[in-house]
Amino acid sequence: MYVFMAACIIFLVYLIVATYLVEKDRQARMALWESQKQALSDEGAADSDKMVDKDYPPYDITADREGAMDYDRLTAEDFFPLKLSIPKIDLEWISYEGTDTQTLKQGPGHIEETPLPGDVGRCTISGHRTTYGSPFSRIDELVYGDLIYLETISGEIFTYVVTGQNIVNPEDVYVLEGSYKKELLLTACHPKYSAAKRLIIIAELVNLYPLEWDFTGVSGYED
Repeated sequence: MYVFMAACIIFLVYLIVATYLVEKDRQARMALWESQKQALSDEGAADSDKMVDKDYPPYDITADREGAMDYDRLTAEDFFPLKLSIPKIDLEWISYEGTDTQTLKQGPGHIEETPLPGDVGRCTISGHRTTYGSPFSRIDELVYGDLIYLETISGEIFTYVVTGQNIVNPEDVYVLEGSYKKELLLTACHPKYSAAKRLIIIAELVNLYPLEWDFTGVSGYED
């Protein structure tokens, strides 16, 4: 009996300490990212090619536009690490390129074989739900219309609106296949404490800062 109680106390202490250390590491990574962003902004590197007229018309994500990002010339280093924010569930983490074990210990990771943020197809970011800070612990609470933000260190902000949720088997990699849409997928194991299934959150791009957003590109979206 006493051995069991002692084991429970040790386990609880471990959880408290581990949670504290992970949160401290998350805050440190966030602070480093913010300081690097500020330094880049101070040098003027973030502003040189991104100034637009305030009266610029709303950006239609379904149409091609002169001056749009040339993804043939961009690499993951132009986007990651980036800040992933979901106000609905109080999520704010730095996301990295790659989904190996070490990367996912640091935070959510972009699946390298999928498109980059803002490109046509399904940009996919994976994260843990119950370990290493559990960044995706509450993504199952996201519903149609919730917003997801990806912010790069150079100042671009990609805004996505949630359009669906799905649960698939781990081998169902077909869900990563793209379409004509510019989508973001968040993936995590499901249910919690199990790897039996995969929870998929589907979102569609509605804005690229500093251009104004326009929900007309999202089928069926209404205010």
